[in-house]
Amino acid sequence: MSLSGLVRPWPAWPGEVAKLMRAMDWEKTSLGASPGWPLSLKTIVDLMLPAKAELALFWGPDYLAFYNDAYAATIGIKHPQALGKPASIFWNGLSAELGPLLAGVRATGETFSARDRLFVINRRGEPESLYFDISCSAVRDEANAVAGVLCIVSETTPRVLASLALASQEAVMRKEQEFTRLLLNSTSEGFYAVDRHGVTTLCNAAFLKMLGYDSADEVLGRKLHPEICQPKVDDARYLDADCAIFHAAQTGKSAFVTGEVFYRKDGSPLPVDYRVEPIWRLGVLEGAICTFLDTSERLLGQQSKKAREKAESDLRETHDQLRFAEAAGGIGTFLLEIDSDTLTVSAEFCRLFGLPPSRTLPASAVESLFRKQGGDAFSTKASRQRGDASLNAEYRIGKAATGEVRWISRRAEFVRDEDGRPVWMRGVVQDVTDRKSVEATLRESESRFRVLAQAVPNQVWSATPQGKLDWVNHKVSEYAGLAEEKLLGEGWISLLHPDDRQRVGAQWQRSLQRKTRYETEFRLRRRDGVYRWHLARALPITSEGITRWLGANTDIEELKAAQAELAQLNATLEQRVEQRTRDRDRMWRLATDLIVVTGFDGIIKSVNPAWKKLLGWEERELLDTAFLRLVHEDDRQGSQADTKKLEAGRATRRFENRYRHKDGSYKTIAWIAVPDDERVHLVGRDISVERESALVLKEVEERLRQSQKMEAIGQLTGGIAHDFNNLLQGISGSIDVIRGRLAAGRTDDIGHFMDSATNSAHRAAALIHRLLAFARRQSLASKMVDVNALVVSMEDLMRRTLGEHIELLVAMGEDAWPARSDENQLESALLNLAVNARDAMPAGGTLTIRTANATLEESYTRRHEGLLPGDYTVISVSDTGIGMSPDVLARVFEPFFTTKPIGQGTGLGLSMIYGFAKQSGGHVRIHSHLGQGTEVSLYLPRQSSADAHEEVAERLPARCLQAEGETILVVEDDAAVRMIVLDELNELGYTTLEAVDGPSAIHILHSARNIDILISDVGLPGMNGRQIAEIGRQHRPGLPVLFMTGYTQSAASRSEFLAPGMEMITKPFAMDELAAKIREMLAGSARLGKASGL
Repeated sequence: MSLSGLVRPWPAWPGEVAKLMRAMDWEKTSLGASPGWPLSLKTIVDLMLPAKAELALFWGPDYLAFYNDAYAATIGIKHPQALGKPASIFWNGLSAELGPLLAGVRATGETFSARDRLFVINRRGEPESLYFDISCSAVRDEANAVAGVLCIVSETTPRVLASLALASQEAVMRKEQEFTRLLLNSTSEGFYAVDRHGVTTLCNAAFLKMLGYDSADEVLGRKLHPEICQPKVDDARYLDADCAIFHAAQTGKSAFVTGEVFYRKDGSPLPVDYRVEPIWRLGVLEGAICTFLDTSERLLGQQSKKAREKAESDLRETHDQLRFAEAAGGIGTFLLEIDSDTLTVSAEFCRLFGLPPSRTLPASAVESLFRKQGGDAFSTKASRQRGDASLNAEYRIGKAATGEVRWISRRAEFVRDEDGRPVWMRGVVQDVTDRKSVEATLRESESRFRVLAQAVPNQVWSATPQGKLDWVNHKVSEYAGLAEEKLLGEGWISLLHPDDRQRVGAQWQRSLQRKTRYETEFRLRRRDGVYRWHLARALPITSEGITRWLGANTDIEELKAAQAELAQLNATLEQRVEQRTRDRDRMWRLATDLIVVTGFDGIIKSVNPAWKKLLGWEERELLDTAFLRLVHEDDRQGSQADTKKLEAGRATRRFENRYRHKDGSYKTIAWIAVPDDERVHLVGRDISVERESALVLKEVEERLRQSQKMEAIGQLTGGIAHDFNNLLQGISGSIDVIRGRLAAGRTDDIGHFMDSATNSAHRAAALIHRLLAFARRQSLASKMVDVNALVVSMEDLMRRTLGEHIELLVAMGEDAWPARSDENQLESALLNLAVNARDAMPAGGTLTIRTANATLEESYTRRHEGLLPGDYTVISVSDTGIGMSPDVLARVFEPFFTTKPIGQGTGLGLSMIYGFAKQSGGHVRIHSHLGQGTEVSLYLPRQSSADAHEEVAERLPARCLQAEGETILVVEDDAAVRMIVLDELNELGYTTLEAVDGPSAIHILHSARNIDILISDVGLPGMNGRQIAEIGRQHRPGLPVLFMTGYTQSAASRSEFLAPGMEMITKPFAMDELAAKIREMLAGSARLGKASGL
């Protein structure tokens, strides 16, 4: 069987683009053959190809293009030639837009997104202007560097073009409305319209002329029926019900009346023929339109007939334009016959509900589209028959054609018979989905405003258009000592000082009427009865024709006091001015700081004598010259920006620049500048010496930090060197003795020296584990730990360790939570604390172990780096020993720091416990006082019940660990370790394969060789052991993997590092331990195979 037969072609997706990728000769590209591609690239390509969304990936510095089938249609004729090619070749038309976009994402690693972005693309042989929603995100490689840019695009061209078309239609409609107005005024027939109550709403110039009115102001808004309608025989006016015009406005029925008489403004009769038509808008009867013709001159009958016909044509055209406006505005009309439950609808109604165009529909066809979630209730047949259905409602539907959920607004009315029974329900519907979205956005914006308003230190309030408060923030309630509801409306007035109420009320009413900015000062009573001055400001906010008010009150009591003091000072102003003038002149002459006065153009008007002393310049040399002339060239631009602020009348608190001495040198000057109405006053202080001192101080501090760092490193390396040299001496010395004894043929007491070397090696491993624990880099097997059970199980061991002169007390918390920790490391930490406590009580004493629960608040955890707020299980170990001084307590967690005599401690115990607790996500707290003892508390994260399922490894019985014909692949870059492991496995009867690095291991894993288990070092050069295991499992699913680790940062947490079927063994390990772990994993793999039927 060939090797190629075992490797699945990549990519495996059956789509067109995947097929093209498999067929491409990638050797000719900068990426090379696909098997050598980075795993991150292959992973993102595998995710991208099956996606339905339009996805494109631009990889590497050349932005090599990869995309999926959905995206291929977007680029048109550029596909498939663009696949695998640099973006600059096939996207050259977009280089000005796409190039900077991709470069920006690649450089910053930040996502870029845009809606309806315009691109000019040649995808069908000629350039097209297209719109897209686009989102570009950085794709990182194995080194966490940005290696590519993933683009998600969605073409929005149809939507954008539709919006532009709608705007164009609205403009056309406005022009047509203006045309209609001009048309009405151009006709010779009288024309006027009334609403359903007979009130005149529209008239043309002919109406005013024929009836003798001077302007439309005399007519509009008035009910003219009593003045212009013909009287009966008895000279009584027609009642509204008898008038054809009023009847049409009420019932919607047209009429044509001849031989009638209207009365002019002066009471004279006007013979007329008139036609009246009802006005329907959005399916609702709004009134009637009346056109009338003066029939006084029957000789002009033919001409009058033509004019009437023209007016009727104009009226029909107006109606057509109104119907067009309804369609353009997205408004559908309906008429529902209640007895038959049948709808008569417009075409726009059908479009809104996604229904096929139809003049009539059963009501059930619309009711079936109703969605209950959110919105008002939909009317039912029963509620319509009763006449109590909601007429104005907003509800959600699923469009019949697409299922798309939309919001519909309905406005309707009932038409009842003489008995009051509903016969018809008629009205209009409109899609308000966009408005609903805007309302949701407004609600969110209002919520953000309220949060902000509660956070500011001022009193914030809002008021209705009538000026009554409808909301206040908690600062108002706190100040007044009253609940919010007692302050709303006019309740706040009770806080206002009686002497201020009339003035403040008048000012507030003036602002309400004029809708102008409101600003005033008044006194408000505090909760303790004290009145304090406040400055109140409010602005009107108008939305949809409704004006509301938003305001704030600022406490200015201190400012008022200062103003009063200033007024008192002004009483003696002349005397003080004279004195201060003398003082100013004296200060001007004697000041050691530079003082200069300039115009707003930067020209110097006057300088004090200090310029001569400090910079060597005479006053005459500086007057009428530019202030910036002597500023250092590198500082001139910044200084110019500061002086621009002064031109605008704003004070510049402080700016610095280098100013030239007359001898050509420069001094660093710190300026403070304040403008008045005409000039700018500047005071400058020489800070050259201060600046140099600051630089020297900074350099000294840096040297001190470096010295402290080197001292800490020296202490750590010195302690490690001391202990390791002792251990290495034990190992190398024993080996030298064994070698000498073997050369002399003496083997009787070799075992003693072998045991000595082994013990030294174990002590070296223990030292390494302590150092890793201190550095928070040891490999932890965290799981749920019952702390009470753990302490009880260690009680006997601790009593033997402590000795008879120490009394051990155990106080278990009855409800102590289970903790998340490494049980073995926790046992070691507790035993270490017990030994430390014993050594601190040489004359005897009491050692107490307690368990309890604790919840750490954010106010505590933010003072400790890496500690999160939440629930913790606490184990405390306290003694009655000698305690520690503050100096010793400050250093207890330093590595190799110990107060014990030489040879009685390494100084790593507490540092190991500290590192273990921090790596476990916990904390250590220590309290100690000289002569009073010490208490050390371990805080371990609480284990939640949802995560408390732990896998319990099944121990193999003590039996033969020999192989049963299995084959093991060993990957280890250290030759000595690899030789020992292979030799031991061969001794046990296993068939072994060896590899020194990732590529050689992958080669074997891709081969047809049988492999029952993979044993790999974690920290390999290049590809690490975890990556080898992942690649191996792609070709050999379920392959057992045993990792060997001395230390690697990525393997520090076993639960995160290991996948199912993976185990870890820590170097150095005993060969028996390795053999037992292999048999245990092989036995587990065999059981899994049987359970799955393999």
